[in-house]
Amino acid sequence: MNAPTPALPDSLWAASACAPAPTPPLHGKHGADVVVVGGGFAGLSTALHLAEAGKSVILLEAAEPGWGASGRNGGQVNPAWRMLPSEITAKYGNNRAPAVLDMLNRSCDTAFDIIRRHAIDCDAERPGFVHAGFGQIGKAFLDGWIREWTALGVPVERYDRKGLADLIGTEFYHFGMRDPRGGHLQPLSYARGLARAAIAQGAVILGGSAVTEIHEKGQGWRVVTAGGEVEAEHVVLCTNAYTDKLWPGLRKSVVPVVSFVAATEPLDAARLKAILPGRHACAETRRELHYFKLDRDNRFVIGGRGNMTNVNTEGSVEHLKETARRIYPALEGVTWNYGWGGRIAMTPDHTPRLFRLARNVHAGLAFNGRGVAMATMFGTQLARIVLGEEPEMPVEAMDQVPGHAFRQFGITWFMLNAARLDRRDMAETPPSPA
Repeated sequence: MNAPTPALPDSLWAASACAPAPTPPLHGKHGADVVVVGGGFAGLSTALHLAEAGKSVILLEAAEPGWGASGRNGGQVNPAWRMLPSEITAKYGNNRAPAVLDMLNRSCDTAFDIIRRHAIDCDAERPGFVHAGFGQIGKAFLDGWIREWTALGVPVERYDRKGLADLIGTEFYHFGMRDPRGGHLQPLSYARGLARAAIAQGAVILGGSAVTEIHEKGQGWRVVTAGGEVEAEHVVLCTNAYTDKLWPGLRKSVVPVVSFVAATEPLDAARLKAILPGRHACAETRRELHYFKLDRDNRFVIGGRGNMTNVNTEGSVEHLKETARRIYPALEGVTWNYGWGGRIAMTPDHTPRLFRLARNVHAGLAFNGRGVAMATMFGTQLARIVLGEEPEMPVEAMDQVPGHAFRQFGITWFMLNAARLDRRDMAETPPSPA
């Protein structure tokens, strides 16, 4: 018998999302070409692309599509990774890096194209992604981003303090850049829209169906839940920060980190003139970064670090409210209606992972806080593998994070040290423009 489906957190996204698609639990024995485990952006994108290619797909989700990070994040469609193209080239080599960079360059386009093609109602907007920063460290990173992505054909715009203030309505930052590839959306509605699109293409999406066992059977695999089982040739695992012990060792390949998000009441017209007048999605170069945007009802939405102990996805969001008021003093006196948390999956080098776990078993995870675009793109990569095509992202043997058992001590130390270094950067005299 299936266990009760876990409820969504009391978030802005849960309160304002479009209606979910019907996703009943698995019952009985079934067969398919592919079983996808996990109903977030990566799993749903994989199911959609495979169904479009004519494969029979069954997706099994423990709760409902979008229950995890995909329905809890800040809703930003951010381009690429927090790495420069030169760093990506150094990691993957001159032969492989061009394909990876091309994949990264198209990641936002892929998400927005799916939204357009399948008429997904998710409040999608594309005014660009603004990265704002402080100090010499932040300036060096943004200078590199502007220089290197511009050389690859992306028209990234540079802003000094005054220009950035005109763009986003605050003089809090020393400088910034605008990358036209980015945007934002309602993430839970996007997840539910992906589910509807996949179902319309013939995929079977089943909620309340936590997978308990995966066994090799003949030339294929047997995937078991409390309510039934599926036999398939291929298995794709897309469990990201909610990865458990289902596949031996996989949960130790990522470090789950708690992130919180808070949202205000709808802002009045006077405040909207001073707060994100261009409705951009924004993030910081700070090590202990924050990210913020407006939703469709003009609520200010800000996200950032979770608990120092990194254990619970519930807790105080007062630090986010305080930061928001420092960035935008006009938020003083505004009512905050929502605060919630969730896990994101990190890796030491801040790059995602595409693993071959066994014959015809693959996993895509670790989106390092940029999962809306990148998890969607990973769905195309996993689909390529199943279809016998070469993915642009290198496929690796599974590795584990060194010292995974002590990860919490490392996270706490990093957060404390990051706050100290960020205060130093913010206190610097603003660097001269390039």
